[in-house]
Amino acid sequence: MQKHLFLGTISGTSVDGLDIALLAVEGRNENSQISILQADTIEFPDSLASELRALANPSQGELDRLGYADATLGEFIGQTCRQFLTTHSLHPGAITAIGSHGQTVRHRPGKAGENRFSLQIGDPNRIAEISGITTIADFRRRDIAAGGQGAPLVPPFHKALFANTDHAVVLNIGGISNVSILSDTPSGYDTGPGNCLMDEWCQQHGHGSYDADGRWAASGTVIADLLQCLLSDPYFSTPTPKSTGREYFHAQWLAAHEPEKFAPEDVQATLCELTARCTIDALVRSAPHLGEIIVCGGGRLNSNLLKRLRDSSGWDVRSCDDLGIDGDAIEAAAFAWFAHQTINAQPSNEPAVTGATGYRVLGAIYPG
Repeated sequence: MQKHLFLGTISGTSVDGLDIALLAVEGRNENSQISILQADTIEFPDSLASELRALANPSQGELDRLGYADATLGEFIGQTCRQFLTTHSLHPGAITAIGSHGQTVRHRPGKAGENRFSLQIGDPNRIAEISGITTIADFRRRDIAAGGQGAPLVPPFHKALFANTDHAVVLNIGGISNVSILSDTPSGYDTGPGNCLMDEWCQQHGHGSYDADGRWAASGTVIADLLQCLLSDPYFSTPTPKSTGREYFHAQWLAAHEPEKFAPEDVQATLCELTARCTIDALVRSAPHLGEIIVCGGGRLNSNLLKRLRDSSGWDVRSCDDLGIDGDAIEAAAFAWFAHQTINAQPSNEPAVTGATGYRVLGAIYPG
């Protein structure tokens, strides 16, 4: 009878170290024979033990907040998936798997040699339990474990989705902007802020949650000196692979440049120009021969931003909707595609994009 070996690990509530055991299992049914072959306890380094004890302290409310949000978001995703299937008259059994990205709460890609991480919440156990459908989640951390940035992940999907489009760039403008360069081997990176700084500036000045169609920005004038100061940030000249997030580009980042000295509408115009310029400047360096930009994400609805992209580059800039593809659906569809890749044991990352040491099958599988 064939013997199969398994490793088990646990860190107990005493936080005194990592217990590890080697288990042998012979047989595959209820009559299987099990035996513990080896076991050990390895003490934690003092710094790690201190961190773990601090996290376990119930007086530190942030961890409770994280746990509740993780559970609540997972339940919401599971219930929403069930309602979506009902609305479209689909049975859960017709769906092979759900690919759930969840909500990123921290993205710290860091530099080589640093303790880098990316954390998404939205409990996939609850999604699978509520929906009854196998759920795949936690797509970024395996790429990071393999030396990558964990982002952007979408260039291989963009290559598949826009297979009939030659020599183009796909620009996704969400809170952060990222580009996919559609060549034989897709490449890409995060260019910098997309809508995030414009949205926060709008909210600070009572102009709603975002600048509809870029009308407020269009009413202002770009502040040349402020724009140059913003563009001088080291991120924009950092070589690829690279990724970023709201942890870097946020209201405090802008506040360091004293924007209150200027008219609010002029700052908004400058932030819109920043999003356009940091994208075009990066593309001129990495893909000067590609003269077409296909825009997806919420930013594609900002006509003032699209005009600034055209004016900054002289390139053809058009919405993916012009190609018959819903620009609001692309990112969600990407994680459905990643789920397909994972179920079929196929890699989803592109090492040339993320910097990983090789191709990896991404995501953990939670059976429905």
